[in-house]
Amino acid sequence: MPSNNRSGRVSPSSLQEKLIHGVGAASGLVDAVVGVLAFCALTGMLVIITLQIVFRVFFQALPWSEELSRYLLVWTTFLGATMAYRRGIHIAVTFLVDSMPALLRRLVRIIAVLASLIFFGTAMFYAVRYMQLQSFQVTASLRLPMPYVYAVMPVAFGVMILHGLHALLLELFPKHRPSAVNVTIRHQPNPVHPPADPSASVVNRTSGSCRGCGD
Repeated sequence: MPSNNRSGRVSPSSLQEKLIHGVGAASGLVDAVVGVLAFCALTGMLVIITLQIVFRVFFQALPWSEELSRYLLVWTTFLGATMAYRRGIHIAVTFLVDSMPALLRRLVRIIAVLASLIFFGTAMFYAVRYMQLQSFQVTASLRLPMPYVYAVMPVAFGVMILHGLHALLLELFPKHRPSAVNVTIRHQPNPVHPPADPSASVVNRTSGSCRGCGD
């Protein structure tokens, strides 16, 4: 598809494609970074809990281990929520939406993404406000500033806003939807065909005709 017309202006279709590609690339890059951070936080939490058990049984209990593992759990939860949102694997009841006509189903998805963006934006605003209120407090054992602990909340909501914008663009301009389905939110799963009945005849379990093949 040519990107320029005879007057030298970029066509709207090309602009839409570039916008969706740019937002999608940013969404994928951020998701990859978040995945690494979530893995590190989860691994660190498991290691610290293991050390806590070992030291409590054989040595002296580590006073900071429970506090740090709790904060790492908070970070893992929020970061994991962004990854689940991008992949559309949060718990949802979709039988009513799936039974709607295609146009109405697409409209409902657009409204749902818009509602999610409004919620994420509001939550991000209050998360920043909450960080500001906690700016003078530190943790009990590690003496870490509390804004470091709560920083994951606005970061997670900001990441989900980015994923939501990508999903909204894909719904508004479906002709630019890429072939990879894992970049869309609440994508349709691949159809699962039931296994063939082993008691059925070979002719019934094959798609071709058996004429001329003999009995």
